[in-house]
Amino acid sequence: MVELVAEGLRGFGELSDGGPVEALVAAARSIGSSVVGLPLEQARAALRLRSVTGADAFLSSTIRGGYESALADLAARLQGQSLSASLGLGDPRPVRLYANLNRRYGGDGAETIVAEAVYAVGNGFSAVKVAPFLDNHRRGMSGVRLVDAGLELVVKVREAVPGGIRLMVDCHHLVPAEFAAVVARELAALDLYWVEDLVRVDDRAALDAAAGSGLSLAAGEHIWQPAAAAAACADGALRYWLVDPKHAGGPPGVARIAEAIGDTQLTFHNPSGPVGTAHAAHLAALGGTGTWLEYAWGETDRLTFLDPPEVATDGMLRPAGPGIGCSPGEAVGVELTRVGEE
Repeated sequence: MVELVAEGLRGFGELSDGGPVEALVAAARSIGSSVVGLPLEQARAALRLRSVTGADAFLSSTIRGGYESALADLAARLQGQSLSASLGLGDPRPVRLYANLNRRYGGDGAETIVAEAVYAVGNGFSAVKVAPFLDNHRRGMSGVRLVDAGLELVVKVREAVPGGIRLMVDCHHLVPAEFAAVVARELAALDLYWVEDLVRVDDRAALDAAAGSGLSLAAGEHIWQPAAAAAACADGALRYWLVDPKHAGGPPGVARIAEAIGDTQLTFHNPSGPVGTAHAAHLAALGGTGTWLEYAWGETDRLTFLDPPEVATDGMLRPAGPGIGCSPGEAVGVELTRVGEE
């Protein structure tokens, strides 16, 4: 997390999941040194001059996303506005959540995942997401065993939750190419809301084949370049684009992605802590009323991190202001940067 300070107010951004922790810390400190002490708008300009190219471009975009988010939060607090209003998106409004069961329960086995899916639905969530191949892959499964175990989990969850509940499946690009057609056919029969990362978005033939099976495909979490997003969405094979605000470069990056993807539905990927979640909730208006925000179901320690606490009620998050409307309860993060103050 990055914290920026000006006129006694604090703005926060999250820059997690962009690379090894040591590399993230080093990059955060390097960028921080270029904005320390600058007035807010000069700090923004200095940040945007920094290159996001080369072998470390993904990490650089993620670091920029954390700082851009913190700067936007700080600017909104200085204006006395919510982040969404400060960005011209209007007053914050409730955003629909889908419960990601993998973050907390992915390694606990099929029965636990099924039980948690039912529990999330009982707590008002109208959508849940499972990652049927990830943890079995980590256990060493491959080939037919991996595919069969994954499909079995999806079937169990689909049978356990009511038909009106949306079920998303994240394949994490782990389905072997020789099994992609079989998996697509089997998943298409299960009334899924979307299937994420079944094939690579730059493999046009595989993408079109998967879409042709009747699946609603989703992708996008690690793509920060608008041109790449536009190319992936050009022929309509992708129905949902899962932008990750921190990887995309913060609020400005999300706005560029939203414009680039055309008619593809913008939704919000979120393998993040509560600060990243709060930011995404304020940006959700960019996706309109059809958007979703991913939520890490079962991470109870999240409730102690923010003041006021992050509270999901009836499968909804209700963002507030000023700024993102919350702050970490204590200084937690990889970098403390002061902008506009000595």
